[in-house]
Amino acid sequence: MRFAARRLALPARAAASLALLLAPATACVRQPPSAAAAPAEAALEAQRSVAPDQKTSTKHLYVQGRRLFDRCGEPVVLRGINEMVIWTAPEGQTFPEIAKTGANTVRVVWTIKDHPGAEQLDRVLARAIAEKLIPIIELHDATGNLAEVPRLVEFWVRPEIVSVLKKHEHSLLLNIANEAGSAVQLAEYVSTYTSAIEKLRSAGLELPLMIDAPGWGQDIDTLQAAAPALMQADPRRNLLFSAHLWWSKGESSDDPGSTKRIRSEIEESVAMDLPLVIGEFAHAGVGCSRSIDYSTILTEAERAGIGWLAWSWGPGNRDCNEMDMTTAGTFETLQGWGLDVSVNHPASIQKTAKIPRSMSGGACAVELGR
Repeated sequence: MRFAARRLALPARAAASLALLLAPATACVRQPPSAAAAPAEAALEAQRSVAPDQKTSTKHLYVQGRRLFDRCGEPVVLRGINEMVIWTAPEGQTFPEIAKTGANTVRVVWTIKDHPGAEQLDRVLARAIAEKLIPIIELHDATGNLAEVPRLVEFWVRPEIVSVLKKHEHSLLLNIANEAGSAVQLAEYVSTYTSAIEKLRSAGLELPLMIDAPGWGQDIDTLQAAAPALMQADPRRNLLFSAHLWWSKGESSDDPGSTKRIRSEIEESVAMDLPLVIGEFAHAGVGCSRSIDYSTILTEAERAGIGWLAWSWGPGNRDCNEMDMTTAGTFETLQGWGLDVSVNHPASIQKTAKIPRSMSGGACAVELGR
């Protein structure tokens, strides 16, 4: 299925930030408002437009507008779970249990520091796909540090890593860096990821690239502001943008659990046609001290057709052991909010996830000999 390209219509505050980024330097001369604004507005308008050459593919997943499609042309709304594979399930041994929820994706935590070799990465990705889970492979080494992104890109473009990624590219998403950057400037964020996109595409990787928001994954305003420029920087126009909703309180005191913020940010992202994924969330933040309105995340994401991944399967969460969705890494030991997200909630994984035919044995899968 092919959709005509649409415009990323930025929310007002994101548009203002991008206009400042793109505006040319000028002398300190007072100008009429219309004259001063014209160059910035023209540049902003150019960046808002997603080029009409967004590419479909029969070889890998691809993005059109704000939607993700598999190589058969079937829409894919991600519904899945984060798993700290490199630390707690290094061979992907929990994937069969995660698959019992009906999930169609698993986000695979990996690190350069603990990397056991390309062969093991290959086995982990193959195991996820065998369980009909779209693997989202990511590196955790740059968490909170945007300056580390180039080092992560160098890992991704190692010949032996590119070989593994290309082998599984038909069913794979690449999350470049987990939560890279704390408080960052928009220009620095755009520049860093523009360079990353260029290097990854030059290495021959065509699959969707997922880019996390800065601010430890939570700064959705900067993500929205940067998205048009980053989409333009990608010759394949094949990007997803991920926000981690660790919002334990809203922007005002009358928004406990960030209920209002969750709704408004999802609405803004839909309005600007942003291919958004909610890459992480739980029932509470670090220290288990405050609640997050995960029920609203599920409900609003389902209404908007936005993908999400809960954090995390467990056990092993040191930030808050209540984030563990299971007590022993099995479907039978799902507990509390994890059981709700996976099974009981009206918008749970089990009630809303759809496994695309390219993962479940349809015609496209037969072509690959699986």
